[in-house]
Amino acid sequence: MTRVEQFLGKACDGCLLCRYARDNPATVIGKIMAWHGKWCPAWKAQQKIEHERQQVEKRQRNSRKESRKKR
Repeated sequence: MTRVEQFLGKACDGCLLCRYARDNPATVIGKIMAWHGKWCPAWKAQQKIEHERQQVEKRQRNSRKESRKKR
């Protein structure tokens, strides 16, 4: 991920309107922002950041499970 993508993603992640839309996708605002996200580089970058966060959390959970099994 480039620095520009990181900057845009963090800006979108901090945006109250974008955050509301992600938390409430069934609302009118959520639907408009989802449509908007198809071409918005900031929204796409935020989605990449969120995907990376989920991958890290998944790896951490798996490593905890493996360490429990070894005991």
